[in-house]
Amino acid sequence: MLKHIPLLFALASLTASAADLPPDKGNEIPAGGKRPVVVTGKASLELPKCELPEGYSISVAAASPLVTHPIAGCLDDKGRLFLGDAVGVNWNKKQLEANPPNRVIMLEDTDKDGSFDKSTVFADKMTFPSGAQWLDGSLYVASPPSIWKLTDNDDDGVADKREEIITGFEYTGNAADVHGPFLHPNGRLYWCHGRKGYKVPDNDGNIVHEGKSSGIWSAKPDGSDVQWHSLLAGDNPVEVDFTPEGDVIGVQNLYYSQPRGDTIVHWLYGGVYERKDQMKVIEGLPRTLDTMPVMYNFGHVAVSGCCFWRGYEGHALASAATKPLQFLVTHFNTQRVVRMELTRDGSTYKAVENEFLKMHSPDIHITDVMEDADGSLLVIDTGGWFRIGCPSSLMAKPDVMGAVYRVSSSKKTKRPALQPLAAKPADLTSQIAKLKSKDAHARRHTLEWIAQNMPEDWARDEKADTVPEKLGEQVRAMMREDIDSVLEHSLILAAQRMSLLAVSLEDLKAEKSPAALRRMLMSFQPDDGGAANLAMGIAKTHLDSKEQSLARAALQQVTDHPDADEWVAPELMKWLDGSKTTERRIKALEGFCTLLIARPETQKLLTRMLQHGSADVRATALRVLADQKAGVAHETWIPSLEQMLAVHDLSKPLVIDAIKKLKSPRFDPALQAIAADTKQPQSLRLKALDAMSSRKITGETFVMVLDALTNAASSAAARIQAAAMLARAGLTKEERMELSKVFATVGPIEMKELLPMIRPTKEEDLLRAMVTELSKNPALVSQQESIYRTMLADKPTDLFEKVLLPAYLKGVEAIEA
Repeated sequence: MLKHIPLLFALASLTASAADLPPDKGNEIPAGGKRPVVVTGKASLELPKCELPEGYSISVAAASPLVTHPIAGCLDDKGRLFLGDAVGVNWNKKQLEANPPNRVIMLEDTDKDGSFDKSTVFADKMTFPSGAQWLDGSLYVASPPSIWKLTDNDDDGVADKREEIITGFEYTGNAADVHGPFLHPNGRLYWCHGRKGYKVPDNDGNIVHEGKSSGIWSAKPDGSDVQWHSLLAGDNPVEVDFTPEGDVIGVQNLYYSQPRGDTIVHWLYGGVYERKDQMKVIEGLPRTLDTMPVMYNFGHVAVSGCCFWRGYEGHALASAATKPLQFLVTHFNTQRVVRMELTRDGSTYKAVENEFLKMHSPDIHITDVMEDADGSLLVIDTGGWFRIGCPSSLMAKPDVMGAVYRVSSSKKTKRPALQPLAAKPADLTSQIAKLKSKDAHARRHTLEWIAQNMPEDWARDEKADTVPEKLGEQVRAMMREDIDSVLEHSLILAAQRMSLLAVSLEDLKAEKSPAALRRMLMSFQPDDGGAANLAMGIAKTHLDSKEQSLARAALQQVTDHPDADEWVAPELMKWLDGSKTTERRIKALEGFCTLLIARPETQKLLTRMLQHGSADVRATALRVLADQKAGVAHETWIPSLEQMLAVHDLSKPLVIDAIKKLKSPRFDPALQAIAADTKQPQSLRLKALDAMSSRKITGETFVMVLDALTNAASSAAARIQAAAMLARAGLTKEERMELSKVFATVGPIEMKELLPMIRPTKEEDLLRAMVTELSKNPALVSQQESIYRTMLADKPTDLFEKVLLPAYLKGVEAIEA
């Protein structure tokens, strides 16, 4: 049962002391000659309407001027709250580095009444401090491009020593950067980093890793032993927390893109997580599975913070084997804190969502939640300042200050300490026994230990004793079991680290189970070129396996080999002998040619496919050409494409799609003839026009394409093609103004094609014309509201709030009615 809680806090007197600011740069800030920047007094803030379960209450723990725009932070062992606090400017990297504007503040509750009454600037001149961790008398803070160690040696509330212990993480100022750090029960610091790119050195200046992916990272508290835990193609992992057994659970924005999905993920050690439209950023990283597991998808909510609620309902945190774990997640866009109940599911967890806190104010943006020592929760609201990383914020509102709220329970609660992880026995005999356990979590933890601790000499020494050999036997035995994808990932990763001790060439040759063979192919780590060649030869024989997962693993093993083009393409050519080729072989040919289209033997293979007697084989070659991103063109393809273009059959649209990617003027006369032929279907004429390398859509051509879009007699395919062409064309302002008139009448698919024209539009009269006409379209509600918010994020605010949003809401009401 939810209740509404209106509260009003009285005004209190507030005082601030002036101070000299620390120097701009340098790791050491000289002691003396500085006075702390301190604000004292009780905060004043009227609480918005809130919804909470029965038995819970909410109060203001801190507000302006104790805080301005708090982001995220931590509590120390004295109950002091450290927060990254923004001044309310939306600056890019260059601006942030030129004059770092933000700070870390320390809040204290001196009278122990549950609300903070003293605020001290612990460290100023920070770029974008997003999180903190207190450890052994120092505060560790993520502020791009680095992780900082801040120490207050004289205990005056101001850090007089700043150490940049880890660096190399790129950022742009939109908050998809470094967040944290967070203390793991194994004593390491973990942090998150968005998809901005990184080049991370160790303490000696050697590059640990360089890439473009986002990820979860860890290091020892002194900054040594930096390593990635998980890497991914998604946008922005925000925060993580840890189960008693040390599992890393976190929240991730834009794990999925179309439609958007913000998620909870059990981040697996060594996991490389995919997103179909961003696969390039994880190219070359070691993969184990085609699709990595995701625990929960919220949809579009903009997850922003998380923590385990260890003292929930007065119960001490226990293993999820005995009762559910309570995991709190904050939603930036929807002003919510949800309570996720995590229970064991195979070797991972499943999550059930429960509403917990809803705050009814659009200017509240919840960024973090943490548990205080008494079991109450501190909920951080950054206020209305943040715009450049938030699609739901159309304008910055720095005058809307943030706050810290406290949620308390009527039940007596206390936060139990998260106990350090006990060291696992280093002997392999105990690990072998654990791999035979019926507990899937115990098996996974053992595999993770092996992946992290397997000595290289065990894997490479031909005289290895029987204990490592027995471990290899047990790992191979697991490969034949029916296991879930999480355990499968850990199994393959451990086998990769064990190398030939786990999977040998003899194993690949002898294995009959498709599932086991696929895992073995993913695990096999050849010790020399000869072994790699033999493994490719084995994999090649499974390219057309009836088990699709095995065929995909075989394709990866084959195409990863540097000589695959020279050695395998000629053998695949033999598949094309005769007039028929099996469906499985056609699929394998498509995968092989797609990955190696730039190689000479594969180009010969495509030439043969284009000339083949089977329409299915020819269509497969055309799809490879049409889907390529590199624009590879080969002279031997052109005669076949010209011949196909001259034939009137159902494959002609696909032929034109392939020709378009080749960007060759040689096809332009034939394409022009098709475009001018009024006997041809209108959609085909448009497609031919669009594929020409020299044609621009302007003048008479613009009139023709616009007519195809607006003429009621046009086919659906023609209208969609016309919309796509017009959206990509470099039209004049007058042509775009003419086109804006159709925004009110086009169908939902055509409208989706045209929408990308709005965001880059700079002329306000044209922009208003487009949005005004769009607001009249009955298909407006076919797109998510967030699409329009993002599209108009940097435009005059009334375009969304007064023109588009009322029409959108009216459309929603009509549907619901």
